[in-house]
Amino acid sequence: MRTTRIALAWLLALLLAWPFTASLAAARDCDDGRPGIPEDQVALEYVGQVTNLPGTTDHPLGTSQQYGYFTFVRGIDTAFSGSPANETTARFTFFTDVVTMRVISNGPLRIISREGDTAVYLDTSLASFSNPDSFRAGTLIQASTIQQQVVVDTLTGLFTVVNVNTITSTDKFAVGEEECELGQRGGMYRTTLTGHLNSPAPPSGHFGGYAVGIGRK
Repeated sequence: MRTTRIALAWLLALLLAWPFTASLAAARDCDDGRPGIPEDQVALEYVGQVTNLPGTTDHPLGTSQQYGYFTFVRGIDTAFSGSPANETTARFTFFTDVVTMRVISNGPLRIISREGDTAVYLDTSLASFSNPDSFRAGTLIQASTIQQQVVVDTLTGLFTVVNVNTITSTDKFAVGEEECELGQRGGMYRTTLTGHLNSPAPPSGHFGGYAVGIGRK
């Protein structure tokens, strides 16, 4: 009889505590208020497209716009607001503007070096790859400078990309009842992407990949 009373007391305590434990679980969506850029861990996962633009007087080797959304942000419970899981329900989008600084040919390979800026947004609208500007229509939550190397196989159309981003600013955003920031100023992350060229453009190509935190500048 005593054992039964103890078991009932534990059950009652758990039921009374349930709203509190549920709120703690929700709070863990935002780890320490700074999700997304832990060192030596996969921090972000990308889906995106690229549109390469021809040279101009100011930028004779051309420029490139790269845009898309995150399918994973470490520290956030889900990167989507609903289904299907694609750009229309993505919580976080990005837009990169880079200038081509150098192009080197090595047999069938083209090694392209670029520099510029990346912006990350908390998406407040339905993004669409038919409208690249829709990926920068949300609320800016992170800005960074970027150094980029692209290696293109001109025989197959496959390409790989390595980016190093250095965060220059962040702004807080809400995840449920939590306030979060995507990294810290001075934080750095390295992105590895794989893609395939598309013809005719636009877009010039499609890509996917991930980012890993690499410490601070």
